[in-house]
Amino acid sequence: MKRLGWIFVALFCVLPVRQSPAHTDDPSDIFLRAYMTSQQAEKLEHDNQFKAALAKYRSAGTLIEDLQKNHSDWQPAIVEYRGRKIGESILRVQDKAATQSDLTAARAAAPQASNEAAVKEATKKLNDKIDQLQTDLGKSRTQLESAQKEKESLSGRLEETNSKLTQAQSELDKSKGELEKTKGAERQARDQLAKAQDTLKKAEASGTGGDKSQQALRAEIARLKDALTAAEEQRLAAEKAKEQAGAKATEANKQIASVTKERDAALAQLKGAKEPEKRVQVLIAENNDLKQKLANAEKSVRELSADKPKKEKELADVKTQLEQLRGQLAASQKQNQEYETKMVAMRSQLDDLSTQLANAKLKGSTPEETAKLRKENDMLRAIVVRERQEEARREQSKKLLFA
Repeated sequence: MKRLGWIFVALFCVLPVRQSPAHTDDPSDIFLRAYMTSQQAEKLEHDNQFKAALAKYRSAGTLIEDLQKNHSDWQPAIVEYRGRKIGESILRVQDKAATQSDLTAARAAAPQASNEAAVKEATKKLNDKIDQLQTDLGKSRTQLESAQKEKESLSGRLEETNSKLTQAQSELDKSKGELEKTKGAERQARDQLAKAQDTLKKAEASGTGGDKSQQALRAEIARLKDALTAAEEQRLAAEKAKEQAGAKATEANKQIASVTKERDAALAQLKGAKEPEKRVQVLIAENNDLKQKLANAEKSVRELSADKPKKEKELADVKTQLEQLRGQLAASQKQNQEYETKMVAMRSQLDDLSTQLANAKLKGSTPEETAKLRKENDMLRAIVVRERQEEARREQSKKLLFA
């Protein structure tokens, strides 16, 4: 009897607890929620519901801030771009909401105004607000132009760095060749000098050859010394040029090292895509274990039913545990229904987002902004595809659980 009780306890412990993907800490899920929230805000803005749109934009901005704080190494360029776009939308909708509030207040006060002065005052406030908005718009355009120039400057510097790296590598290879060449000339000059000095010593020792021959040898030795000195100077110059070229190449390599970090982040994201498959395998293993425990429980019930006179109390306990199991199963089914409702809403949102991404205009005001829009669109498409794949795996796991 105790053994059967432990079986039911273990059965309840292995029931899978699911968590909605909307509440995960996956950075791609957080970015998807932020993007979808900003799209909802944009729709509200088009419908002139500025207060509701402002609340949605702020919610999306909070998600982007959390993503930058907790996952700073995940697609930093795209996250920074989307955060900047949401920030610009917040400023824009704030002004629209304030203007709408002023207009609403002016319209409400107009019927109650008893003289023309109140109308003029309201008009003056609106004109002042418009002037302020124009000033802010001019500042924003100036800041945008400055930012675009800075981006162009950075792009130019990157191209210049790559050019310098290529040039430095070429100079380094050339310096290595010249260094080897000067070393060979220096060795040859040393060998010739040593041979000439040896010949002169032998001539002086033997007293043969005459003064003219010895003078010619001394002149040749002097010439070879000058040639050796020149070869040494060329070697030193070549070594110095090699060191300078090596320093330039090292500096250029440091400037392009940041590309490696982005590549590693992409590889990490690719590895993370394998996690849902592992979760499905774990769920299948738990399902098989659950089936085995249910089979053992049914076997125990049959054994107890066959010997009712002796084990009526144990049978009653088992029935009580079965009733408890049915109650927990009903609660689990209710949770599954609620989860299914959430998944239907999530599926609808994913369908809308997929349509929006397919029909999105991917042309910005600058080539850099167009490139970022395309990269963000591709990344969002990949996230939507992954969400659909995970949804399909969840459906498959559900079928396995209740097979």
